[in-house]
Amino acid sequence: MNLSYNWLKTLLDFDLDPHGLAERLTMLGHEVAGVQYLGEGLERVLVGRVLAVRPHPKADRLRLATVDYAGPGPVEVVCGAPNVMEGKNYPLALVGAVLPGGMEIKQARIRGVESSGMLCSEIELGLSDEASGLMELDGSLEPGIPLIRALGREDYRLVLEVTANRGDMWSHLGAARELQQFAGSRVRLPESALQESGVRIDELTSVTLEDSEGCPWYMARVIDRVKVGPSPRWLVERLEAVGQRSINNVVDVTNYILFELGQPLHSFDLDRLAEKRIVVRKAAAGEKIVTLDEVERTLAPAMTVIADAAEPVAVAGIMGGELSGIDETTVRVLLECAYFDPVNTRRTSRALGLVSDSSQRFERGTDYGLMPYAVDRAAGLIAEVSGGLVASGTIDVYPRRLEPRRVELRSGRARRVLGVGFSGEEVEKLLTGVDFTVEQASAEVFRVGVPTCRHDVRIEVDLIEELARLAGYDRIPVPVRMDVTLDARGRDSFLRENTLRHALRGMGFQEAMTSSFIGSSYVEALFGPGRFDPPRLVSPVSSEEDVLRPSLLATLLPCVQRNLNKRNRDLRLFETGGVFTRRPGDKGTGEQRNLALVVTGRQRPVHWNGSPAEFDFFSLKGMLESLVEVLKVRPVEFRAGAFPGLHPGVSAAVERDGRHLGFIGRLDPSVGAKLDLPGDICVLELSLERFLSGEKARVYRKSSQFPGVRRDLSVLVDLDLPCRELVGEIKAGSEIVAGVSLFDLYQGEHVPPGKKSLAFSVLFRSRERTLRDEEVDEAFSRIFRNLVKKFGVQPR
Repeated sequence: MNLSYNWLKTLLDFDLDPHGLAERLTMLGHEVAGVQYLGEGLERVLVGRVLAVRPHPKADRLRLATVDYAGPGPVEVVCGAPNVMEGKNYPLALVGAVLPGGMEIKQARIRGVESSGMLCSEIELGLSDEASGLMELDGSLEPGIPLIRALGREDYRLVLEVTANRGDMWSHLGAARELQQFAGSRVRLPESALQESGVRIDELTSVTLEDSEGCPWYMARVIDRVKVGPSPRWLVERLEAVGQRSINNVVDVTNYILFELGQPLHSFDLDRLAEKRIVVRKAAAGEKIVTLDEVERTLAPAMTVIADAAEPVAVAGIMGGELSGIDETTVRVLLECAYFDPVNTRRTSRALGLVSDSSQRFERGTDYGLMPYAVDRAAGLIAEVSGGLVASGTIDVYPRRLEPRRVELRSGRARRVLGVGFSGEEVEKLLTGVDFTVEQASAEVFRVGVPTCRHDVRIEVDLIEELARLAGYDRIPVPVRMDVTLDARGRDSFLRENTLRHALRGMGFQEAMTSSFIGSSYVEALFGPGRFDPPRLVSPVSSEEDVLRPSLLATLLPCVQRNLNKRNRDLRLFETGGVFTRRPGDKGTGEQRNLALVVTGRQRPVHWNGSPAEFDFFSLKGMLESLVEVLKVRPVEFRAGAFPGLHPGVSAAVERDGRHLGFIGRLDPSVGAKLDLPGDICVLELSLERFLSGEKARVYRKSSQFPGVRRDLSVLVDLDLPCRELVGEIKAGSEIVAGVSLFDLYQGEHVPPGKKSLAFSVLFRSRERTLRDEEVDEAFSRIFRNLVKKFGVQPR
């Protein structure tokens, strides 16, 4: 929000300079991001009047202008602008001036003629992008007047960072209210200067309010015999001081009231309204409107619209329609002043992706108590600047009364919360200074009336916060000693997750942190329709973020895609975070914390000594098994299975003791094609709580000092027999088995159909003695018999 220092001075008497004002507002909780002098760079630019114009003797496109600036004498300036004319006023930059763009004006000799200054265009002065000719000034201005005074730019602009809860600060009036108690004076509102004449308004138009929830209060006035044209200089200067460009006199008045009072208004061309009447209603499904930004928008039934007898002419509280706007042919203006429901306005604005100065104010709550004054002041100003007549009477439709809040404040509660007490006199002085009303019900209890502009004050602690803010936060005492108690609840799971992150980083993974929001269409493309029923956002920012993610992969895979698009092909990414795994028919949200890993590309950088291996299912499976070892949790098991989004032949369930932890596999190529991802991406997702809760007891034993003996075991087994079951049986076959590793897998020639050949290296070692060959032979034979008996293996 841009504030004009001079504009504020018209509403409140105060002695602060612009920088002191910025400091005071900041101390009140309203950060001022910057203070800008509007005349910066224009200090040596004056109003110059051209006395004579003659051709340049040596250049056809240049002319010599003799310019009066009320100095010792006229100066001669070489000028190439086509619109330089005798008797007109233009900005004159004297020698030594440094313009806003950094150009320094020097005495110059141009094609043999001395030039003592420069006549300027708007772009050269940093006022606009207009560069077609010199900036023409009002002919009534006296030569020699500083340009900053002639343009009303002897002003400062304060850039105010308005917090989301303080909608009242989107106006000069709001800022003036905040400063009242420090200025020692009260806000003074300008006179409305309204004079009614002509026919009654109800003979010209009518308003039907069908949606009292979306619009509890609607007021309107009509101004007849309007002549639309340029705004007077004072109005243009006011708007330019806050960074607004002038459009025409009618629209400029509505913008002026917006920035002065914070009340959005809208002006309709009455003669363009079907049956010359207004209907405030809900939009019909699929109804369309072309808004003032020339975009056709499709409306939804939850949206409030301003319509005529035939179609919508404005999206309530956000933007008007193109067909009913004001232009040079407008003669009769219907001026709208309304209060629109903040929640409905915010939802509509987000759904349409349309944010305006009006919507920013309506969605935070406007000052409905100011509406009668605002509509009268605006109507009077429109009549003044356009030569129009204000019709007698006001249309005032107010079916659902808005009652100001009353909140009880206990001084004892304030003392306990803030650590400092306030007397009754202090409470009354502080709160009435910003337009609250205070009635003391007892020695310790106050009944406080909340101003209609303060939608952020609802309960007692809001008033306590007001006391602290207005009295100054430096008044709240800081304890000499502070006791800190560490709450260990949740600490164990935090430490385990932290260990997990460190372990994954040590394995070369990079941690991703993605949003919890994702598009429902993306979820369906990844997992198929109907698998999940994720919670939906009521007012999503866009259709690409309309649900809460049911899986980390739903937000991690787009991260992979962005990296691949930037040619980052070799990736190891992980993420831990919340997911919402609700299925159709489930209750609740299914919220839980998960771990996801994604790998693709080469396992190590390219090197001269050989081509590096690519990531595949087994490399990711090995990483998970390594992670199990590092975290000292109980081993996991893998069971072949099909999972949505994964390749049916290269995916498995991850389990522990029969309990499902998650899944691992390669992305299904058909799914990858839908999501514009390659099919060689391998993924894993586990429930964090279940995975980390399997911590095993740590037993430390002294390493054996005796040599080990290796024997190889090669067997034929059924194709669908999991290798882990054979490894488990071998380890359990003898207490002197110290390790088992699979070193060969073969299917093909000389292996019967439905079978596979596996070769294991078995390490035998004792912690007590050197093993004899007879002991190893006997243990090896026993292990083989057990395998034959349990799995029907055949020697190979």
